[in-house]
Amino acid sequence: MQSGSSGTTGRRARSFGRTGRAACAALALAFAAAAPLAAQQSATVGGTVVSAATGQPLTGAAVAVDGTTRGTLTDQNGRFLLPGLEGAQFTLRVSMIGYRTVTVEARAGQLDVRVALEESALALDEIVVTGTAGGETKRALGTTIAKVRASDVVEKAPVNTITELINGRAAGVMIINTTGMIGGGNRVRIRGGNSFSLSGEPLVYIDGVRVNNDQSTGPINQAFGSSSISRWNDLNPEDIESIEIIKGPAAATLYGTEASNGVVQIITKKGAAGDARFNLSIKQGANWFADPEGRLWVNYFDVNGDGEIGEGETIDMVELEKSRGNEIWRTGHVQQYDLSVSGGTDRARYYVSGNYENSTGVDPENGVEKWGARANVTVAATNEVNVTGSIGYLTGRTDLAFEAGGGGNTWTTYFATPDHLDDINRGFYSYAPEVYAALFDSWQDLERTTVSINIDHQPTPWFSHRLTIGRDYTREQDNELMHHDERWLEFEPSADEGYKEMWDRSTDYTTVDYSATVRAPVPGVAGLESSTSFGGQLYRYYYEHLYAYGEAFPTPGLTSISATTRDRVSSEYAVENVTLGAYVQEQFAWKNRLFLTAALRMDDNSAFGSEFDLVSYPKFSAAWVVSEEPFWSFDALNTLKLRAAYGRSGLQPDAFAAIPTYRSVTGPGGVGTVTPDNIGNPELGPEVGEEIEVGFDAGLLDGRVGVELTYYHQNTREAILLREVAPSTGYSGDQYINAGEIRNSGIELLVTGTPWRTDRHALDIGFNLATNSNEVVSLGDVTDEGYLSGGTYIEHRVGYPVGSWFGPRVVSAAWDGDSIPKSSMMCDNGAGGTTPCYEGSKLVAPSVFLGRTIPEFTGGFNATLTLFDDLRIFGQLDFKTGFSKLDGNFRVRCVLFSLCRENWYPTEYDAVYMAE
Repeated sequence: MQSGSSGTTGRRARSFGRTGRAACAALALAFAAAAPLAAQQSATVGGTVVSAATGQPLTGAAVAVDGTTRGTLTDQNGRFLLPGLEGAQFTLRVSMIGYRTVTVEARAGQLDVRVALEESALALDEIVVTGTAGGETKRALGTTIAKVRASDVVEKAPVNTITELINGRAAGVMIINTTGMIGGGNRVRIRGGNSFSLSGEPLVYIDGVRVNNDQSTGPINQAFGSSSISRWNDLNPEDIESIEIIKGPAAATLYGTEASNGVVQIITKKGAAGDARFNLSIKQGANWFADPEGRLWVNYFDVNGDGEIGEGETIDMVELEKSRGNEIWRTGHVQQYDLSVSGGTDRARYYVSGNYENSTGVDPENGVEKWGARANVTVAATNEVNVTGSIGYLTGRTDLAFEAGGGGNTWTTYFATPDHLDDINRGFYSYAPEVYAALFDSWQDLERTTVSINIDHQPTPWFSHRLTIGRDYTREQDNELMHHDERWLEFEPSADEGYKEMWDRSTDYTTVDYSATVRAPVPGVAGLESSTSFGGQLYRYYYEHLYAYGEAFPTPGLTSISATTRDRVSSEYAVENVTLGAYVQEQFAWKNRLFLTAALRMDDNSAFGSEFDLVSYPKFSAAWVVSEEPFWSFDALNTLKLRAAYGRSGLQPDAFAAIPTYRSVTGPGGVGTVTPDNIGNPELGPEVGEEIEVGFDAGLLDGRVGVELTYYHQNTREAILLREVAPSTGYSGDQYINAGEIRNSGIELLVTGTPWRTDRHALDIGFNLATNSNEVVSLGDVTDEGYLSGGTYIEHRVGYPVGSWFGPRVVSAAWDGDSIPKSSMMCDNGAGGTTPCYEGSKLVAPSVFLGRTIPEFTGGFNATLTLFDDLRIFGQLDFKTGFSKLDGNFRVRCVLFSLCRENWYPTEYDAVYMAE
């Protein structure tokens, strides 16, 4: 690396060091506090947790002492031990995903407690993260929360990323593929699209700390302004215990501003009491371009200019290169190594892991090399105080191949042309693959640290509170380099110069979160309990961006921008955004089966306009476990919970949208000055998502099958749009205003179960299906045309899904010899009839709806067959349908470059197809 980069690395190391030292100091204090207190305790309780169906010990079952923060996990033999308890009699709550939670009584000194858990596909007593202290049981929730037990999935399936963990396992959660490169990421969307201009990404938390969830990082593709690396890929699935997905505003109210797109809570693994347990995971695999000869096209070009295609004027680039002994793509090697150790005592438990990945992609220029580590420590300082510290670290490099309009192997092969067969490109459209390999590099260097401290305190059985403090810091440096390499002057005239472009980005999230819950029986009403929760959060987001570019290295071997000699430019900017919020929630529970909840959250955000007041987000929900009522007598339907909820959450505007901004310009006489840039809007506030959700959860066939069905109806009001600014204001361009409205609704179905199980065999299944109906309700008064452009062929129109495809649609046409007269073309008039497409040579047909960009139906099916306890066979199928995508390959090949057979033999094809 150049000397300038060494200084950058030093800054990163110092930043990590400060955070790491603070975390270690906090953990050391927690250990020190535990030592003297442990000596004061005397009572011990222990036992075994087994499956009621098979009698086999259950590893990882949670055993907690009611009224305290004390708890542990069972070891590989199903054993648990809880020493150092105060008292003579204890109530133990034993839970595990996939089993019914039970409570048992135990006395001091009893070491033979035996707990048999019955399997249940519907675990109503499972604790989920909700924003309140200690979480909440699923039975009390009026909303649906999807939960993926990552530790189980990773054991069954070849999972490499977080999005692969989620894909096809959570109804209403869409994973949208963006690239096929190793290290590339996917986009995550929950319940459709609900904004015209803001991000559609859900919030992501790791162990209660807000983290960087950017789904589009890396070197910027200059042709299309896109990037392909996702920060979701930084998380190692081997370190994750479970993922909880909070889907809509009704469920995300307590997360406030920024949460209307949903919330993803990632819970990492914690240690269990017992001897050190090591786990080594080695993943080896391959990825390849399946059947490129059969999937790619034969391209055509009239080299002779005689209007006909003859011999030597067609090209199959894959076959041609193979005949020359060359391979355009390779078989990539996927390899990852994970080693973890966990254990400890009842007072102090630990989980420590390290991982290394070195994978290569199909493109010879694509690869990933990363090193990561995680350490989680849980300390029971007293029976009432529990401290959990977590630190995760990742560093490495991702090498990317050029793609899309930037060139690269894919581009130059897809659009190969006979016109280049006899020149130095050998038929490739632009450079030959070896030229790209020698001249161009594109990569991202990454360093990321996530630290959290969580302190749970339950001083009395009726009061508990929690404090979470954490920081997530990401430093990425993205580079695009063209080398000074005169060997390739024949291919590229500027190979004796070269260039470098660099983006240096730092993203820092800080979280301070306090919550408390007071539980008490309601006087005079038997079986009625009140639970009052309150809390507050401070989130700080800081982003710093440095950009530099330079051309013309004076000699080969130089790669730093400071060594370039021409057109050097640089820029920098920083963004800080702060959210401060507080909430209060009241819940009434009657006999632990009927729950009524009301909550209110108030938020302020630094991006709100100066004249915009605090925003409030209310919530109301009800849940009724009707199957536990005395009158219930349906044996086949052993569990039924009805639920309903209403709630709001928001999404704040971009950081500088509300304030007037200026940009620097050169004034008269070369004097520097500023000119108005963005007019701002002091009344600008957040987009507000409002949702009604109703549904039920059911357990069938003695708990072997679970069903969750949900209907949601969601409105995003005050959606942010751009309105043209009057020239008289002194500003040009547009102004952000709250004006639009978008509606989403749909049904989500989840079915899980174990329809077949014996002592040594089992079949586990999962199926989910979700629909999404999306509609633009209003565009305010920002347009006279009735629509807004959202990009190439994309429009926002009232009455249609947000961001839909629009354009003329030809419905009839006729051949006249080997041409189609424009006078014969008739187009859809948008009202059920037809209209001429052209008046003379002018296109006059209206743009009509061509399809959605967001899938209308999504779902997935997975099954695991276990044979003889030791052999598992896993399969998964997921699908998305009811939407359309732009075929960019067809557009470039046929419309821009005229390489398709249709260009040269048009009469072989239908006239309507050719006219379009």
